[in-house]
Amino acid sequence: MAVVLLLLLMSGAYHTAFAGTVEIQSIQIVPVEVMGELPEITGIVTSEDNAKTPGETREITVLATLTRPDHAVKLWTWKGTRITAGESKVFSIPKEYELQLRGIYKVDFSVYSKDMRPLNKLSKSFIVVVPAHPLVQKTSQEVVTGGTGTFSGKASDHYRQVGVGVYANILNPAGGATMLLWPIKYVGFQASYTMGEVTTAEGRLLARLPLSSGINPYLGVGYARVTTERTVDVIGTKTTFKDSGMSSVIGVEVPLKRRVFAYVEISNTPVDLKKEITSGGRIGTATVKYSPFSIGFSIVYYLF
Repeated sequence: MAVVLLLLLMSGAYHTAFAGTVEIQSIQIVPVEVMGELPEITGIVTSEDNAKTPGETREITVLATLTRPDHAVKLWTWKGTRITAGESKVFSIPKEYELQLRGIYKVDFSVYSKDMRPLNKLSKSFIVVVPAHPLVQKTSQEVVTGGTGTFSGKASDHYRQVGVGVYANILNPAGGATMLLWPIKYVGFQASYTMGEVTTAEGRLLARLPLSSGINPYLGVGYARVTTERTVDVIGTKTTFKDSGMSSVIGVEVPLKRRVFAYVEISNTPVDLKKEITSGGRIGTATVKYSPFSIGFSIVYYLF
């Protein structure tokens, strides 16, 4: 009985010594209004001294997250950090992130016990007035450095301007070339030329909605010219059918590699491929079967 009592007292003394004594004392962000430069971000973790167990050391895990205005999150982790009662440690976030979006960025520091029980958390924000260019720097050896993390999902900061690629149409079988031009991030132009059962030359004005997932929906309107040459049995000779009209499209942009993107879309081009035919004094109308709706695929390589 005495041994059991002694063990209970020792266990209680250990938990009393550290229960609720480790906390994030403060988060320092300089400057809080960013105009082109990455700020210095540090968190200070302190362990309150306990008179019953002076100088005792505890193992903790510290997590830091940076949440962008588009809700993408980057994470840094410091595992196996030992802190002594009465000691303070400084954790500096490496400058391994990008500030290419204007708005409010949120910084969270959290501290956990060795077995990942939450002990304390603190948050602070800063605002980006002028987006900064990507910048990577090493942290000072005088502070505790952490492991790197990645933004959740694929980066959505893709902003390539000129791309060329191949294009294929399924419902009206044809293949050819396409070119994309994005003078601004949300608005672009597309030109394509395909040949197959029909020959189509088309120009479009596109509107794109960049998302944090990296898969970006888009829609657009354009003008298409469709032509084909067919043999008309009534007169036994080939003739050209052609028509032009407005077109519309809706699709998604999917990143495959750094400069390579895939596009999947559904388009509508309501044209009539018909022609008045005269044979033996008789007049009639010949029509080429054509689906106004089509499904298109393209692979585009961005030059810059």
